[in-house]
Amino acid sequence: MVVELPALKTVALQLHKPGVLVMAFNRPKSLNALDPAVYEEWREVLRVVHANSAVRVLVITGNGTAFTAGHDLASFGRMWNSSAKEELRARLDVTRELTRLIITSPVPIIAAVNGPAVGFGCTVLGLCDLVLAAETAVFRTPFMELAFCAEGCSSVTFPRILGPAVANDMLLFGRSIGAAEMHQRGFVARLAKRDDLLPLALGIASKIAGQSQEAVRVTRGLIRRQDAIDELVRANDAEMDQLFLRMVSEDARLAVSKMVELLQSRSGGAKPKI
Repeated sequence: MVVELPALKTVALQLHKPGVLVMAFNRPKSLNALDPAVYEEWREVLRVVHANSAVRVLVITGNGTAFTAGHDLASFGRMWNSSAKEELRARLDVTRELTRLIITSPVPIIAAVNGPAVGFGCTVLGLCDLVLAAETAVFRTPFMELAFCAEGCSSVTFPRILGPAVANDMLLFGRSIGAAEMHQRGFVARLAKRDDLLPLALGIASKIAGQSQEAVRVTRGLIRRQDAIDELVRANDAEMDQLFLRMVSEDARLAVSKMVELLQSRSGGAKPKI
């Protein structure tokens, strides 16, 4: 079966034998910040994965120095205009579907975290089958600073993987954690030098892609039981519903405006990156 890869602008795709699809966030000048186009194209990639049995593994990484800086705050400028609420709801529905497609992925997903992973780019890692990280990578969820809320099913996956105390430290108190500690706590499976990270991911992905796909499917089904998948789907819906209410709130408007001003002052007026 031939895989027809879509022509995308914000993510770069490469297909390696025997069925390893590599998706790289491709906005390095913005530290791979996630604007609406990125979410839509990321969703398109997951649709390709679901529709093509020739894709056996998905590897997600970032071009440049960052994995992803999370939500592109510059794209939120109009979200507190009452006429734009439906636009925001539509944007979050894209994220909702993207997350659901990741939860229900028919193939293993390997994240190769080459640099900072912030916000949704951090939380969604808890849904991946394997997380590899550069030794210099940092993981951060600044939701309280922005008056947002947990997303990417982190309300379920973070306490489960990291334990309640560390999950609270990240999601509620905004603590940034380095790759070494995330490895120690079981969130990251393997560490590598930055230049060695993608070759490591490709080697692992190629190996499992060349093995019995029925054995992979059955074993993933035993690990990712249907009741656990259902729980994650429900968590995703609850988080997206609450995130919409948070994002249209006055305290979120003030918090985001404050963050944008702070980041612009630090960067000499450039567009904010977190």
